[in-house]
Amino acid sequence: MNILHLIDSVEKVNFGIWNAALINSLSLKSKGWNSYATYPNSVFEYPNVTCFSFRKVSEIDLKLKGFGLSTENTIIVSHGCWGWPTRVGLKLKKQGYKWVAVPHGMLEPWSMNQKSFKKRIYWNFIEKWAYKKADIIRAVGKPEYKNLDKTKINKLIHIANGVDIHDYNSKNWNDKFQFLFMARLHHKKGILPLAKSWIDDINRYLKIAGPDDGEKKELLTIIENKKNVEYLGPIYGNDKLTLLKNSHFYILPSFSEGFPSSVVEAMSFGLIPIITEGCNFPEVFDLKLGFEIKTDENTIKHSLENLNNYDSMFFENLSFKNYEY
Repeated sequence: MNILHLIDSVEKVNFGIWNAALINSLSLKSKGWNSYATYPNSVFEYPNVTCFSFRKVSEIDLKLKGFGLSTENTIIVSHGCWGWPTRVGLKLKKQGYKWVAVPHGMLEPWSMNQKSFKKRIYWNFIEKWAYKKADIIRAVGKPEYKNLDKTKINKLIHIANGVDIHDYNSKNWNDKFQFLFMARLHHKKGILPLAKSWIDDINRYLKIAGPDDGEKKELLTIIENKKNVEYLGPIYGNDKLTLLKNSHFYILPSFSEGFPSSVVEAMSFGLIPIITEGCNFPEVFDLKLGFEIKTDENTIKHSLENLNNYDSMFFENLSFKNYEY
């Protein structure tokens, strides 16, 4: 059997979506499933996935036939909203393919309120009716499932984004802590309030990693005189693994997410999450595996100051390995 992923962009700023879409390809391959991915106008490779690009959507049918993908042996999975993945998912559904639609948090209330007039018109007249034709709508987080359920679209399931679990050495929880923000530099992620709230403290260092998505210029202005903050740019591969191993806290003051794989990945390396309700990971708070913050500068600063109330033994006892999702 085959899975074909429809991905609107494989650029670095879209890493969270396409990596979440394809990360399970090795596991699926071991169970006899082949993974394919198609996207517009890019050269892209991913382990254990057959990738192909196109210039015109009309080319996709020919390429499916070339790879031997048919209605009998292939499931279509579209990723995201407001673009061609939904349109192609619907087109292939009409041809007889099974279609799974994954909005990845793009229909969450905060996201819907951005450019809300255009989105709500498009949703009510086009996107919603396409989604109603899908065989399954997959929510990646429990809050997203509840919000999607309010749209009265049936066939909802909840399957969280997954990551590989890593063995890691115990961290040194003595005096100096390294905090990590690792996401695209976009307004939604709350990077500017975080940078503004960060105070000079020789025992706390903030590493910021991720591609620019509109906030880099202002970020660099904010942190230029801060000695304990560093912007690293996009980080991948072994550099990323080293950064995760050397960090203590993962901080993401995001306004809205579907389900951030980066948080789970950081937790798998022993980092303690400091996240917002908008990260759509309430299990962190329910099971007391991390700390909740808000999205504004003052409350972020206050929350970080409250970490001084805990000793090293408390941090050592927080463990992702005690949690099975």
